Amino acid sequence: MPLSQEEVEARRFAARKREITERLLPVVEQKLTEDGSYVNLRLDQILQEALLSRSTFYRYFRDKSELLLALIDPVLDDVRVAATRPLDRTSAPTYEELSTDLRRNSDIYRRHIPLLNALVEMSYSDPQIRAHFHQGFAGVHETISRQIAYGQDAGFIRPDIRAPQTAAWITWMAERGMTQLVATADTVERDRLADSLATMVWYTLYGGQS
Repeated sequence: MPLSQEEVEARRFAARKREITERLLPVVEQKLTEDGSYVNLRLDQILQEALLSRSTFYRYFRDKSELLLALIDPVLDDVRVAATRPLDRTSAPTYEELSTDLRRNSDIYRRHIPLLNALVEMSYSDPQIRAHFHQGFAGVHETISRQIAYGQDAGFIRPDIRAPQTAAWITWMAERGMTQLVATADTVERDRLADSLATMVWYTLYGGQS
């Protein structure tokens, strides 16, 4: 069945918006790396460096907040996949496997810290962004909770822990730790941080079993 004209136009609009979002992403990330504040970023500077007109921008985005939501969605997808991958197992990992996975996670998360910090910064004043931030990490929490429950049923994760609450601690402890500790750590320190997180998760979930 052929698409209606409205459907064709909607797909074209969505494709063009994705293209513009991808064009703006490196500019915004660079500005955040230099300045550190999304609130202080001037839209004119962003558009000038991206060679994009204001009229084009406002056709696809209401304001900077809506732009941030478009920029952050693929980042939250990356974070969700990375955060849940270490526990997506049918048997207990070795300590080395868990530590390696968590070290890889810190590298993935670290690339996205400027935008994630912008999301946190804007969440204090924008209810929509605040809801988006919590919804993104609620997905991580729910997935980890299911993974813990599965491991308990399968017999390789400790039965004496509460899956939802343990998953919540792991999710938010890791989120804050990545932002506050990993962001400024050098390579050696990132290895130590990953090893420390692996130790906590190892004993919490698997009881230190070999």
